[in-house]
Amino acid sequence: MPDLSTYLQYNDPVTIISRSGTPQDPFIDRADSLPVINGILTLLELPSSTDKVNIAGFVEIDQDVFENRPYLNEHEFLVHYGMGVIQFHQSQEGTAHLCRYKGRGLIMYPASRIYAMVSRNPDVVVTLQDYIDQIQAKINENQIALGKIEDAIRQSQAQTELSKLATDKANLAAEDATQSAIKAKDAYNTTRLVYKEPVQDLAELRLKYPLPEIGWTAQTYKDGKRYRYDGNNWIEIDVFGSNLQPVNEFKDGLMSVAEHLKLKDMPLELQDRVIVLCKDSYVFQEPIGILAPFPFNGELVDVKGFCGVAGETETEIEIERTRNFNTWLNVMSSNLKFNPQSHYDNRTAVIQTKQVQAGDIFRINIKKSGLNLQNLTVHLTIRT
Repeated sequence: MPDLSTYLQYNDPVTIISRSGTPQDPFIDRADSLPVINGILTLLELPSSTDKVNIAGFVEIDQDVFENRPYLNEHEFLVHYGMGVIQFHQSQEGTAHLCRYKGRGLIMYPASRIYAMVSRNPDVVVTLQDYIDQIQAKINENQIALGKIEDAIRQSQAQTELSKLATDKANLAAEDATQSAIKAKDAYNTTRLVYKEPVQDLAELRLKYPLPEIGWTAQTYKDGKRYRYDGNNWIEIDVFGSNLQPVNEFKDGLMSVAEHLKLKDMPLELQDRVIVLCKDSYVFQEPIGILAPFPFNGELVDVKGFCGVAGETETEIEIERTRNFNTWLNVMSSNLKFNPQSHYDNRTAVIQTKQVQAGDIFRINIKKSGLNLQNLTVHLTIRT
């Protein structure tokens, strides 16, 4: 290993390439986007201390301020103009910042002045030049070995001529094998499918798998298309379900877009079922004996009533439900009411218990009977 002292002389100068800052040789505008590593960001050139360094959202502090307050706040930075180094708060570790400044030039150090501490027994250092010399020595050794190999090849050429015919046949066989291997590899690369989780569409596919490998395959559940990465682009290879025919009256199949839109446009009211509870002739204050069982699960969405002959006084009606004929529960928080001389309820009824279970039985209970009210009908609308 070369002696370190041979590189500590003034034989390998530091080269400084700088601009004078005059109109003939002005400083140039720089905009470096660089990360903070170990609390430090190293600029690509030395910045001009006169023009300062600008970083959006941050404030530069002077060296005098830092000496009196030896720490940086989260949005402060300190510039070492002689080295082109910017010091940041520890919270900025790993983040990249766009630094705008006037570039004065740069300093280039010789390999002999760049050293690494190998061990401390005592302090032993190795310079970059030492490593370069060792590498060059290995290259020279390899060149000597290559020269010996070339000599051996030349000596074997005479023997090779004697077996040229066999060698040619072997070469042809080797070429055929190589071509077969290449074709097999190409076939593997073009047919290999590595299935990944499906995504919504092609845009999300590129975002979710930014660094795909050859053969990665994913399907978009928005349109059923299946894509495979061929090494350069995502290529559509098929559409899931494209071989299935639309459903018809003779066989199962897919639903067409027109059918889907038609089904989607169908109003919810098509799912509504109506229970009709009525009382012929005069209405008195009592539970009406007509019972109405409901065989489906659903939701009570509307209650309304009307009568053939309006009452002269107010009428109030409860809507009750049971499953055992012993306990009747009023499903209304505000009962169905008829104003005097009105054939229709006043639409102030409020449903409290909307959930309906299959097997529930409904009836109406007259809590207050209007004088001379006749031919009462109550509609319960249940959405299933």
